[in-house]
Amino acid sequence: MATSTSTLAASPHDTLTWRGFKTASLPDVPHWVELLGRAGYIAKGVVYFVVGYLAFQLAIGAGGQISGARGAIREIGQQPFGRVLLGLIAIGLFGYTAWRLVQAGKDTEGDGTDAKGIVKRIGYVISGLSYVLLGFFAASLALGIATSSGQSDAHQSFLLGSLWGRAILGVVGAVVVGAGIAFGYKAYKAKFMEKYDLAAMSEKMRSVALYSGRVGLATRGVAFLLIGGFLLNSAVQGASSEDVTGLADALAVIAAQSYGKVLLAMTGFGLMCYAVHSIMRGWFRVFNVSKV
Repeated sequence: MATSTSTLAASPHDTLTWRGFKTASLPDVPHWVELLGRAGYIAKGVVYFVVGYLAFQLAIGAGGQISGARGAIREIGQQPFGRVLLGLIAIGLFGYTAWRLVQAGKDTEGDGTDAKGIVKRIGYVISGLSYVLLGFFAASLALGIATSSGQSDAHQSFLLGSLWGRAILGVVGAVVVGAGIAFGYKAYKAKFMEKYDLAAMSEKMRSVALYSGRVGLATRGVAFLLIGGFLLNSAVQGASSEDVTGLADALAVIAAQSYGKVLLAMTGFGLMCYAVHSIMRGWFRVFNVSKV
């Protein structure tokens, strides 16, 4: 088993074991890395909470709408002091991107340099780059710059126009399905609890962290499986009969099923749980800040 090139700190938080979980010893990081990580997790959580809340409202007949992350950001912009809020969200999402890149480059999780560790670190980079686009979108709205829509559909149609394009789309779909399965596995194992400062959390907060993480990750996994499945189907058939390329499309598919409102309410609740999971990581996650 490969070890990290970073020095693993003997964490002062690792004395408590709760339900079999124990706070992991992680490599030292500078203080600015902690700031990036905390701001990023909280900003990401706010976006997902709005997505889940709007879907839940629609399901119970209290308004709301089916919306993805971009729709949620637009909704935030329509609130009082919307542009200020959008600016803060953009900064937070840029912080999350930087944090993910630092996770990969500095090996802040102690994943190491074996094959498994490298794959996980590449995953951090991909995750970070996906949120930088969302950060630019929030920043453009905050600055009043018009943005175009429908780019995902245009890209998908372009890929379907050639055999190589369909192959690429199929690979993307398979990767998204794999990510969905990984989310489900993370929900089951709940190893995310080892990244919390368990000793600093009350019994109630530890329980909230555990169950919100499990429900939230499982819900996000289902959404990824839907998106990846439709991308694979489009690649095989060579036609896009269902334009499912993002979270909003996946929610629309769920709403269209039998008992759609019940399923949509459950999904909205699950996404709000994922938001709580992300915000709690921003608040209680362990960062072993170096003293130098």
